[in-house]
This record gives sequence, C-alpha cells and structure tokens, in this order.
Amino acid sequence: MPPLPLTNALQTALPPLSATSRAVVSALACCNGHAASANEIAAWVGLRDRHQLARGLRRDGLPPLEQLAGWARVLYWVLEAESGDRSLLELARREQLDPAVAYRLVHRVTGLRWSQVRRAGLAAMLARFREGCPDRATTRTPVAAAAPRDRPSWARCEPGWAQPRRASLGHPAAVLSERLLVAGNPFDVAIAADGTAYLTRVHAAAVECLELAPFRLTGSIATGSAPTAVVLSASSRVAYVTNQFTEEVAVIDLSRLRQSGTIPVRGHPLGAALSPDGRKLYVVTNLDRLCTISLDARRVVASVPVPQVCTGLAQDVVVSADGLTLYAANEAGWLDAIHLPTGRPLAQVQFGTAALSLAVSPDEAVIYVGLLFAGRVVQIDRPTLRVLGSLGTGGKPRRIAFDGAGRTALIANEAGWVDLVR
Repeated sequence: MPPLPLTNALQTALPPLSATSRAVVSALACCNGHAASANEIAAWVGLRDRHQLARGLRRDGLPPLEQLAGWARVLYWVLEAESGDRSLLELARREQLDPAVAYRLVHRVTGLRWSQVRRAGLAAMLARFREGCPDRATTRTPVAAAAPRDRPSWARCEPGWAQPRRASLGHPAAVLSERLLVAGNPFDVAIAADGTAYLTRVHAAAVECLELAPFRLTGSIATGSAPTAVVLSASSRVAYVTNQFTEEVAVIDLSRLRQSGTIPVRGHPLGAALSPDGRKLYVVTNLDRLCTISLDARRVVASVPVPQVCTGLAQDVVVSADGLTLYAANEAGWLDAIHLPTGRPLAQVQFGTAALSLAVSPDEAVIYVGLLFAGRVVQIDRPTLRVLGSLGTGGKPRRIAFDGAGRTALIANEAGWVDLVR
C-alpha cells in the first residue's frame, strides 16, 4: 500500500502540530513505521540531532520517536489487514520479520492482542493513538523550522550573474568523468547559467551547491523536510524547492544562499515546473492535484485534480522544440514517442526495466533515460530513436540535468553521489 493512506490517517488523528512534527510524522508514514535511527530522522527533517528532535516531539505532546514509529507500524498493519483481509502472520513474513516480534510490538504499543485490534478496527485504534497524544496547543512552543546554517566563507558558492558567452549548443560525449560523494539521498539537480549546480538531498533537508569546473562541493543551503524537486528562475537568482513533509515550496535566494521564504501547499509537493514567462510555478502533490502558484503573490491561485501523481512534472515528459513530438519515460520499462498534433504513437524503445528519468540535450540530438533499478543511464539518438550506448552509474540514478551549452551533464544518484558526464 502506498504511504499516503497511512499519512492521512496519522495526520487526521493528531492534534494541530508544528511544521517540524508534521514532517516527522510524514517521514515515519513514508517508511510505514520502519524508523531509521533518531539522528537520521532528525537530519531528514532539518534538525541538528536526536536531542532537538526529542524536545520538539515532547513540546507538541507527541510520544518519543520509538513509540511513535511503533504506532505508525501497527496502524500500517491494520490498514493492510483491512484492505486485503491479511493476517499479521502474513504481513510479518512479507516484511521478513519474526511473527513473534510483530505480535509483541502490537501488544506493547496498543496494550491489546492482535485479535482484539482487528475486531476494534482502524477508527478505534486511531482514537487510542490520539488519546496518547494530548493537545498541548495552549502550553506548547512550536518547533521552529530549522534556521539556515551559516557557512564559513570558504564553503559558500557565490554565483556570478554575468551572462555567459554564447556558444553553439551540443551534447556530452557520454563519458563518466568524475564523481562526488553526497550523503542524504540526492534526488534532483539543476544547473544555472553560470555553471553552478544545485542538488536536492531528500534525507538531509538541504540543497547542495556544486561547481562544475573544477568539480567540487562548495556549500549547502538548509531547507524544509524532504526537499525533492529544484527549479531555477529564468535569471538563476532564485530557486524553488518542493519540501515534501513541511508541505511547502521553499524560495531560495541564491545570491545569499538562504531560504528566504516559503509558499504553503496543501499536501506533499513533489514535482515542479516553471511557466514559460517565469511568473507561475506548477506543482503536483500527493493529493493528486496540480497547483498553480503565482510567484508574484507567492500563493496557490488555482488547482485541478490529476490522477496518479508522480515526482515528475515536465522532467520525465519532454516535448521537442518544434512542439510536434512528446517523449515520455514509462515505469513499465520503455520510452514512448508520440506525435502531438494527432496523438498517434510514433515509436517505442524497450528497456526491460523501469525508466523513470528523462532529459534531452540542448541541441536535441540525444535523449538520456535513467533506468533506476538497473543502475544505468541510456543514451538514445533522438531523430532515429536508436540506442547509442549506456553509462553504468550503479546505484539508483535519479534526475539528469544538462548545462546550457550541452557540454556537460549531471546525474543525481540516490545511492549517495552525483556523476559528471562530459
């Protein structure tokens, strides 16, 4: 079952929480109660350490992290049991967990046997969970979102805003040139006009700054929890980052390397794309909605329902410059080419494994397709759709970005690095 039903159940059952505590609950729901260490969860939501995390949960009237994770896991099992009439024995074995450990966890968290929990049902268990989380709204001090961290001068990446010299567009020679290790599950990457790159770190509540020549890390910008997509303004002076678990879009001042503001969004914002005039940001959320944000007003001005939202919005679907052909990466294992005026399929390139990320070189000569579970990025000749070769990145390649001239590409890898392709 996707984490969304569990997230909704937990958030609905709880009293009003601070943004950081909501992020903690969302993080636990995202992994169905399989909590990492307290320090890892703290880093995920942008806190210093497990001690700050524990104080924040206590101020919001929440139980300690271990107990909160236990409740998340038990409620996940109840949801699974009710949706598919599954036994706890079956659920435990599916997770490769000793059934005896699962039964003990249920009793320790709820005070009831599993048979009693099943008879009571989800609503009763949510009420029981809520009873253990008293509303302390009149006495608690909300946990402030993590303040941007000051960096020493040597760690700052101060982008220059001079316009680059015009150069003919091209594409990389498809050689894995260099690699930088980056912790915190790198996901999305964008390259500014001056050659500075920005990389989201989903489990570190930060956006990393990189220089392409020489290829190195130059600083970090603190964000809200689970930063996912990063979109640069036309001037490259501002970045917009979707912070999933704090339910907001962060506005990043790239000249100061600080989060200068946030735009609230209902639900967890995932993918994002900028309008051609640069005045609107389109964001999809886990509530299956496409939101239009006015960047002048800094608020959502419209939204429409869209089915089966994913983390991609215009990054895994690319339209040719002439507007005639659409290319779409398909999780079922192929790339589609579609003639837009007629909607007629033109061709399909099979990979035999999930194709999740897609980018086209600035000269439109080559398509890069990321094969997440194969640890490869395939290069395809765009005019003929012939496979030219592949880059063995290993790990789990995520988003791909080209520089403006098309001489260089970056590949974010969830396994903990970013690759430079020349």
